Amino acid sequence: MNARNYSTKILVVDDDESYLASIRRILRGHVTIITTTDPVQALKIIEYQGPFAVVISDFRMPFMNGIELFSKIIMIDNKIQRIMLTGCAELQMAIDAINRGKITAFLTKPTPAGTIRLVVLDAIRAYNELLAGEQASQLQTNTLSTQENSSGICLPLTVKETEILACLARGYSNGEIAIQLNVTIGTVKSHINNLFGKMGVNSRSKVVAKGMELGLIKTSTPQ
Repeated sequence: MNARNYSTKILVVDDDESYLASIRRILRGHVTIITTTDPVQALKIIEYQGPFAVVISDFRMPFMNGIELFSKIIMIDNKIQRIMLTGCAELQMAIDAINRGKITAFLTKPTPAGTIRLVVLDAIRAYNELLAGEQASQLQTNTLSTQENSSGICLPLTVKETEILACLARGYSNGEIAIQLNVTIGTVKSHINNLFGKMGVNSRSKVVAKGMELGLIKTSTPQ
């Protein structure tokens, strides 16, 4: 993975300032860490100071609990890994956290420092693997787009579109094409619009010219 795209930035959200200080000590030197006691402020931090690889959140907080926070984070960036911290290991809360917040890990307080570091570093790796996969997919998409642009056509023509293109080259009207191919005029119009979109043109004459340029129309086609 390209080092400049690798992220070790995490956000910790907990209304207990002393616990935030403890987390900062545990993770110091391992990650870039930002903390806040306000889950509403956390969303602004993610939006304006991201990207973040991991968000660690307490469950019980004023204004918004951890599950609600994670649900909103997913809408901002679903690659962000989400770790829930709580002092009350309630079964239903854990189920909600998994189903609604789609958490990466669930830790109860107190958690040994070594365990926290291990879970956070694993989550960071997971985030960066997702990021690398997304970037590879985007690169492939961009490559295909470049190839399509260089060929002058975005998608292959269907058999019927090819037949209609040949009819357009002969100067047939929509009605004449409909009779020739035994289809309705509405179907002809739909295929012509598809041709315009695929070949990046906006008129019958241009689609014929483009077809000739791409070798899709033989100039010697008999009338």
